[in-house]
Order: sequence, then structure tokens, then C-alpha cells
Amino acid sequence: MESRRERPRGWQGRAPGRVNLIGEHVDYLGGVVLPAAIDRHTRVSGREAEAWSIDSEIGGGLKYLRAIGVELGVQPQVMRVESDIPPGSGLSSSAALLVAIAVGLRPELDGKEAALACQRAEQAATGVHVGVMDQFASALGRRGHALLLDCSTLEYQAVPFPDELAIAVIDSGEHRSLVDTPYNERRREAEAGMPKRRRHVDSEIARVHAFVDALKERRFERLGVLLKESHKSLRDDFEVSTQVVDTLVERAWSIEGCLGARIMGAGFGGSILALVQRGREVAFAAAMKREVIFCATADGAFVHRHRAPQD
Repeated sequence: MESRRERPRGWQGRAPGRVNLIGEHVDYLGGVVLPAAIDRHTRVSGREAEAWSIDSEIGGGLKYLRAIGVELGVQPQVMRVESDIPPGSGLSSSAALLVAIAVGLRPELDGKEAALACQRAEQAATGVHVGVMDQFASALGRRGHALLLDCSTLEYQAVPFPDELAIAVIDSGEHRSLVDTPYNERRREAEAGMPKRRRHVDSEIARVHAFVDALKERRFERLGVLLKESHKSLRDDFEVSTQVVDTLVERAWSIEGCLGARIMGAGFGGSILALVQRGREVAFAAAMKREVIFCATADGAFVHRHRAPQD
């Protein structure tokens, strides 16, 4: 008797967004970074289909889907996406989407392998030479910790993050696709050794190590100083800030209970990050006079599938 054709089985994947505490524009140059996965997630459900299809509010979703499909070597899929990561908020909704697809389709992958596949897929989908930080944080972050990642060796370790501090993300209202900004130009300039760009890279790497030391020693005021120094370097040496962003950062600096703030992400608009003392969140948001997203650390998509790094 002829066997009945097996129907395609569905799958589900879930991955967090991320913040980068410090270490901006150094990941693609092999520097060290300190991101953290956060409690905002992208959830994907899908099944095999005759053609690629996606229901998503994330811009370019179909390009991402096809690119990660090629990387993972899977047949065409139809997918539905739900997310509480606001697009364009600087919380890396694109990396979360790719990692969620990867963990749904290939949960047996090592988290590091999945992160690298997602990085290649994002580069292919956008034409932007993104680093690997976002994908690593989404795949391998740990609740209660930041992730110290050496982007040259891909070695990483979990660094405890204090409960006394809240991570605040404030949208500047300025949004541009990276392909429409000088992002790739900045990278080329830094790789070529342009003095101002290299000065930022070298000083930012030093700030990452100092930030980790301050976390371990619970020197909270030192964390704020390093965030301020990071913003000034991104503004003056790497030149990725804007007047609107600078105004928001300076406003955050002036608010009681805010340790420090800086532009976060690729720049040219986007969001700023601030560290705020617990209990000061409501007053901080009121003083900022705009919506503030308060985040807590979270586990990455692959962290429970393989042994997590030791503290």
C-alpha cells in the first residue's frame, strides 16, 4: 500500500534582544565588547513550504529569512513573527530574528556556530559588514550577567551584573537604515588606521576592561564615568552621534540617579543607553520627557542547550 506523504512539521524559536553596555564600534575590528541579552524577545513559528514567506514588522524580514535559510541549508519556509523588541530601538531586533529562526530550525547547533551563521546571514541580507556581538549576545547571554566577548578569538565569559542598577534605553526618534549612513565608511577608516578612528577604538577597548573591573568591584560611579567617556569618544573621534542624540545624553547625565549615558549601537541616530539606580526609574523617565524602556538581563536562545560559561 502506498504510504501517505508526511506533512511538514512546524517549529518554534525564541531569542532575546540585546543592549551593549560598552564597547561600541570595536567588535568588527577584533576588540572586546560587553553586551547583555535582555528581557525583550522575538518569537518565530514556521514550517516548510514551497516558497519563502514571512509575516513580520521587522524591515527586510524576507531578506533575513532567505539569507539564514541559505546559511542553515534548509528548504523554503513560511514564518510568522511576534516581537516585543521595538524595531529601530537599538535593541537589535534583526539579530534576535535571525537567532530565533536558527534556534527553531537547528536547535542542535552550538550557540557559537549559530551566532556566526546569523552574522553571515545579516551581512548577506543587508550588505552591511556587521560584527558578531549582537548575535553572540542573543544566542549566549546569561540572566544576571553581561557577556564579555573577545571578538578576535570568540572567547567569552559571563560577568555578574548588579541588581541595584536598571538598564534604560531611550529612543532618540532619529532612524536611518545603516545602508544609508556612513557606517561602512567609518569601518574602513578605522581599519585603515585613521588616527581619530583608531583613537576611539583603542580607548574604547581599554574602557571595556575598566568597566568589567568596576562591575566586579561594585564601583558604580566609575561605571558612569566610563559611559560618559565612551559617548564623548563616539561623538568626537568616531563621529557617529547627532545633535539630537547629544542633547538626550546630556539631559540624562543631569538627572539624579543616573550614573551615566551614551549613544548605543551603530549611531547616526537610534537610541541611547543609561544606567539608573533602582528605585529612580519613574523619576528618570519623567525627567527625560519621553518613553524609556527599562530592561533586565536574560538568557540567550542557546544558553540552556549547551554548558554555559563559568563565572
